[in-house]
Amino acid sequence: MAERISRAERYRLQSVAEREVMRYAHDHALWHKHVHNVTLDPMQVLKCIEMDRHPNTIDFSSRRTGKTAVKEMYNNMKLATKADQELGIVAPREAQSLVNLNYHLDAIRRSPILTAWLNYRSGRQQMADTYFQYANRSMARAYGIMANVDGGDLTMASLEEVDDMPRDRLYGRFLLMMGSTRRLGASTDSENTPEIRITGVFKGADTLSEMIAGEQYHVLPTVDVHLGIELGILNAKFMEQMRAELDPDEYIRQLLCKNISSRNLIWENKVRAAMQLGLRSGLELAEPFPGAKYPRRGVLSFGYDAAGHGENPASSKHALVVAEQIGNFIFFPFVKFWPAGTGEPEVQKDLVAFWRYFRPDYAIGDAFGVGMLTALNDELFREGLTDIDRRAIGDGESTASTWPEWAFSPMRFEGMTKHQMAHALRTVFHNDAAVLPYFDDQDMACRETADLRAFARQLPNIVAKPTKTSYSSYKMANPKLGDDGFDAAMAAVWGLATRGTAHAPTIILSTSHSREKLLAHAA
Repeated sequence: MAERISRAERYRLQSVAEREVMRYAHDHALWHKHVHNVTLDPMQVLKCIEMDRHPNTIDFSSRRTGKTAVKEMYNNMKLATKADQELGIVAPREAQSLVNLNYHLDAIRRSPILTAWLNYRSGRQQMADTYFQYANRSMARAYGIMANVDGGDLTMASLEEVDDMPRDRLYGRFLLMMGSTRRLGASTDSENTPEIRITGVFKGADTLSEMIAGEQYHVLPTVDVHLGIELGILNAKFMEQMRAELDPDEYIRQLLCKNISSRNLIWENKVRAAMQLGLRSGLELAEPFPGAKYPRRGVLSFGYDAAGHGENPASSKHALVVAEQIGNFIFFPFVKFWPAGTGEPEVQKDLVAFWRYFRPDYAIGDAFGVGMLTALNDELFREGLTDIDRRAIGDGESTASTWPEWAFSPMRFEGMTKHQMAHALRTVFHNDAAVLPYFDDQDMACRETADLRAFARQLPNIVAKPTKTSYSSYKMANPKLGDDGFDAAMAAVWGLATRGTAHAPTIILSTSHSREKLLAHAA
């Protein structure tokens, strides 16, 4: 249990802490080593010096090179040495901004100087999981980009993963909290110059690239994967492994720090825009579990792609994509990939469970797995999950003419039909009508999140190839990524677009006229 100290003793400790905080305020390397025992490498010191010279900076160095750490340590030093400053740490989700705030909190916890320099109010230390305040009234808070905030007097902004932030929300809500020359309770001679510090990597969206192109932000020295290895801050063997496992676009953007984005059938920035819509709307990834039902908001559709039917049958997987039409948007609440080699009985059992949870209005599956889909339709009717008995359709025969009437309709993904399905899916994304759950702040070990990540990588992985016919064929740009999720998404969107594949009965209207009546009109 911590020992309680008197107010007089606390004031004495704050006075000593202030002297030690200001002792090396002119030197970044000495200050961080003296105050909280962190040794900056030469590149980090140079970045601190450049941040002293430029109030607005961007750092898009490679992953794991310490760009976020040096940014937050620089901000912490300024808060401790400058009075009446307010730092807002902003990220797509509040959980991400709390990770950045922990750089400050951990520095305080390991430093007796900064701990004594904390402010007290009504006998309570001003440090919690979401904020802290020093005795000089400088403070820091963590926000999510969708937080409903107002009235803040920010003098410093720390932005993380800015490529995932909706541009209008970033500029219209958070950055407009800065720039005021009047701040209640602040000293008249305190600094009011706004400072914006941005870190992140290129993710295929446009927010970060537009900030750089606008020339309002100074770009800090970029440390790519090769320079990081030369500086000794990256593990060369592990980065070579990542080079083999990442798709080329991700490797070039995140580790080589080059702004490229896929321009295949579905553009990568459209996939990132769909994730931003999910972040803004608060739509989350569905988690099916027994005994529950999905809280649906609109029409639901299943799309299923069978394994062993693709460019590489050995690595092809069973895939399910769920699509929900909410107003004018199509939301993808759930994606499932079965491991390569999974047997059809296990897939059938899982599909019945997913049907029980989601209760879709329409479902289309790859006819390559028609045997399993036949048994699946029988089981859905037997359990009362659908009122369509496929045995009562066309004398119970499984033919292409009867498939459209089934609850889970088999369909061949080929020819002109596949061309129309692919462009229907492309239209959804390129008209900014697609919504994906935001997953960048989720646990990568979670299976549901891993499937969603794989699905987001597969969507821009398809290239249209011209053929001698009037329609294109569709191939994978990178066969390692697969196309099962893309095919399943095509089927799900096609189910919503056509409201199932059932054919409407043909109605022929006819009439007859006598010869005299026709001649009478001619006269």
